[in-house]
Amino acid sequence: MYTMHNMTIQTSTSSGIPDGFGQRLREERKRLGLNQGQLAEIAGCQRLAQLQYENESRVPTIRYLNAISLAGVDLAYLVLGIHFGSASLTNEQSQRIEDKVFELIENCAKSQPDGKLSPDSHKMLFRLFRGYLTQVELGQLPADFDPLALISNQFGVAG
Repeated sequence: MYTMHNMTIQTSTSSGIPDGFGQRLREERKRLGLNQGQLAEIAGCQRLAQLQYENESRVPTIRYLNAISLAGVDLAYLVLGIHFGSASLTNEQSQRIEDKVFELIENCAKSQPDGKLSPDSHKMLFRLFRGYLTQVELGQLPADFDPLALISNQFGVAG
């Protein structure tokens, strides 16, 4: 866990699952009015896998995270443990954020054996990094927190 200015950001366990991930996944599923079977179907997995994700006994795939994100699950909350919400940015701030997002995604791609990421990985990382960097830009998150540390187990990126 990482704390600064009375804000706690979740970190990963040794298995690569962020602390509290299962509870937040369950909260998001209920917020969307879905049962485990329904979210599993949307995500293209079995109900048992959904149960294991919620119990933090299985690490979710990028494909799963992207699918549930498209269904309305707040990925930033799921992974980081904070709600980003909407923000109003200047064009300059938006451009700065996009440039940094693409730089972070490129670093993740370079860490892969073939130097590439799947389209699902690109989408998931874009949403996650954009939300995080928006909050940094607005001064609502500490600028020194490294978002790559959260995904280092999934992508092999040094955080």
